[in-house]
Amino acid sequence: MLNNGRSLDELHDTQQSTKELLFILDDLFLFSIEKYDQLLRKEIEKLLKQMNVPEVLFDKAFPQIIWWLLFCYPQAPHGMTIYQDYLEVHNKKWTKADKDVQVHLNSWLSITPGFYRVVRIDRKYNRLFHVQDVFLKEEKKVFIFNEIFQTPKMGEIISGILFPVGNNVYTTQGRLFHLPVTIVPEFMARFRQFLERHNSNLDYVVPASSYPALLRITMQTMEEKL
Repeated sequence: MLNNGRSLDELHDTQQSTKELLFILDDLFLFSIEKYDQLLRKEIEKLLKQMNVPEVLFDKAFPQIIWWLLFCYPQAPHGMTIYQDYLEVHNKKWTKADKDVQVHLNSWLSITPGFYRVVRIDRKYNRLFHVQDVFLKEEKKVFIFNEIFQTPKMGEIISGILFPVGNNVYTTQGRLFHLPVTIVPEFMARFRQFLERHNSNLDYVVPASSYPALLRITMQTMEEKL
């Protein structure tokens, strides 16, 4: 059960604010393709070259790279992200939205992708699971609304942007990037090396700008160990 005694079915089917937020994410994606298609293609091609990993691995991370570009990479007019441009273009529409929707839209302005270990999967709903940030150790409750997306396994590390959508539930708007359990120890060792080089520690908030570098480490580890 979720907060206020609501079941997952009710969250999925009837909670209007959650449905509206999911619609906005879909609408944002269409907006980005219509207005920024060429720019996104250029940035994706640049990232593929910089990461120097097999295209098949890059393709696995592609959905979350797209969302990183929309939310975390200033490339729209006046140094805005595409999401900021979307909000500005639709300002009149969303300022009239439900307060819960507005609160979540504002929270998405500071959203960043992360790396999370799957620590619990719900017995009744396998699309509901709990993850723990590998750096901050904070837990999040995640529900995958889109049934075509792969659900994770216990102990896996997943990566991507997790969007809060109400009732303390997060979701993904694109296929998450899954790291097999077998490479988790090596992956964590390489992350520690990265943090040491950057004079940081494991209580670390991943800066949005560092996400491609961490993804490159991840994919190179997968290429070598699998």
